[in-house]
Amino acid sequence: MNVEKVCNLFLNSDEYFNEKNIVNSTRFNKDGRYDQYCHVNNYVKKCETNEHRIAAMSTYLFMELEGERNEDYGKYFLMWLSDKLFKIVKDKDKDKENSITLNEAYDQYLKNNIGNFDYWHLLWHIRGLKDANLRNMHELYKLLMYICKTIADYKRNGANNKNLRQKSVDCLNQYRNLYNNLPKCNSYLHLLDKLKKIYDDFRENAIKKDIDKKNNIANRLQELTTPNKTNSYFASAFDKFDFKNSECVQLNSKTEQKQTQSSSTQVEKKEKAEVKSDDQMLSQSPTQLSEPKQIEKTNHQVEFTEDNGQTNETRQSTSTTRELTNGSNNIESDQGNELQNSPTDVTEMISEIASSGDIFNEHKIIVFSVIAIAIPVILAVMYKFLAPVWRKKMKKIKMKKIINLCDEKKTKEEAANTFIEKNQSE
Repeated sequence: MNVEKVCNLFLNSDEYFNEKNIVNSTRFNKDGRYDQYCHVNNYVKKCETNEHRIAAMSTYLFMELEGERNEDYGKYFLMWLSDKLFKIVKDKDKDKENSITLNEAYDQYLKNNIGNFDYWHLLWHIRGLKDANLRNMHELYKLLMYICKTIADYKRNGANNKNLRQKSVDCLNQYRNLYNNLPKCNSYLHLLDKLKKIYDDFRENAIKKDIDKKNNIANRLQELTTPNKTNSYFASAFDKFDFKNSECVQLNSKTEQKQTQSSSTQVEKKEKAEVKSDDQMLSQSPTQLSEPKQIEKTNHQVEFTEDNGQTNETRQSTSTTRELTNGSNNIESDQGNELQNSPTDVTEMISEIASSGDIFNEHKIIVFSVIAIAIPVILAVMYKFLAPVWRKKMKKIKMKKIINLCDEKKTKEEAANTFIEKNQSE
């Protein structure tokens, strides 16, 4: 089984879940593949609850992936399982979402819902992975899903499609987010390296197939690098999983205190924004767009803006969420020169940059520009239409003054004449 098939298994299984981690019972029952793995009650196999269905699907996936034989596939399976368990914990016992381990979550929420086939003890070769922090495993699965979606999009739509770059950027964002927030111990770095290797192998193969370079795959598919642009693997001499060593435990306790509300809704908004039409995207200038997001205090926020092929990177400290997201270290692209290649690439670049971010910040520049332009325009209009009125009024005022002066002069002359006539008559 190759990575593409592994990804398809995960992607297909995730289609059964809604945004609240609830399995579609109608679709589940019609499928039939999971019935044999359902929970046994009174000698009858039947999946009656959401936990029953998740347990049955997990058993099916374990069997299909041959998790007891393939160590790497077993690791990816536990990432998938962690994602589902984390959402259960978050819904039922939010106080534990930052501290609970995979093994503890399994014992509490899934163990009693498993059918006759208990795969848990078959994962002895990676048993240390069960002690991993559930949230961290959930976030690692996010990266795996972004990678799988990128591979699936490439296979389905080819190298020259407008969504490929954005999906690659999602991978890069989540990778950097994980690198910044995961404890820097071998056990977590090994998992991060494994996911990076999947992406790197896919990217290298796609570049080789782009023989004439017309699709510019090297730029469309971003390299997975750290925020300081280091492209490397970090786990040194990995032997076995040990999440109880001093490095993992110390750093986990620190991050637990910082973990707050998830920013997953931002990711959903970002993905929904990608379906905007090209015309709508082209109506916004690249220089007017940015994608600020929130990450942990200790991290750097990376924002790229592209104008005429130039790329600018700015880093700034900011506070907020511990939960890692695909968009927290926001990167639109490292390759500004692709804007010069073709109109299609320009459209894609604008679409990607415009696909997410805060509305106000996104249009901040254009708002100020409009204000700056509007002020002199308004003054000019006022001058054009109001000045004649003001001049007319002033003219009337002056005419009244002249008339009044004339009347006053005439009155004085009449009085003087009357006085003279009176004196003469005497």
